[in-house]
Amino acid sequence: MKFEKVKPHGKILSWSFVKEIHCVAIKREHGILYFNSLLSILSLMFYYVAALSNLELINRSKYEGAILFACKIKINQRIGWKDELYKPQFPMYQQIKYTLDPSTSTARYKLVYQLARVMDKIPLMPMKQNFLENMALWCYDSDTHEADIMFKDDQENFLMLDPMWMVIMYAADINKLFQHDIFYEDKDAPQALQFQLVACFCFY
Repeated sequence: MKFEKVKPHGKILSWSFVKEIHCVAIKREHGILYFNSLLSILSLMFYYVAALSNLELINRSKYEGAILFACKIKINQRIGWKDELYKPQFPMYQQIKYTLDPSTSTARYKLVYQLARVMDKIPLMPMKQNFLENMALWCYDSDTHEADIMFKDDQENFLMLDPMWMVIMYAADINKLFQHDIFYEDKDAPQALQFQLVACFCFY
């Protein structure tokens, strides 16, 4: 993947339909891209959409539109992007001025992509407040690439995709996360430590 200073970059890890903020989040190794509609994902370069088609969509709300969209791009990728409605962005050829290919003496071209229609700001995720009193531990899920917060009783686990969602958490909850080191496998260290670092930043 090409390094981009101001945008998330690296391998795509997972993607999720987030019902609470009604958008789609695509998690990469060094950040998250947010899209305010399913079809706006198709503004991504075709190889990114192909990578998404090989990953299971996280859709805990069971939103049928997201399920259908994931199936459509999976099928369209297999048949070679023949369905124009679900076709991602392919490059345009642009001639490089004043340059010639020395082997053929013909004009040289470069591939040009339009900017993807991503959201400019991280959407504010409604977060539970003062709910981690019975927290037992938290760990990094290597399958969904979320922080999985577990409780001492039979309370349902709380899953957090984006570390930045912590910034609107209650101070006592952030303190709880700060006091507990996040568990992770060695291969998940960079992504897992993002959650730990944000918890430290919010605490201080």
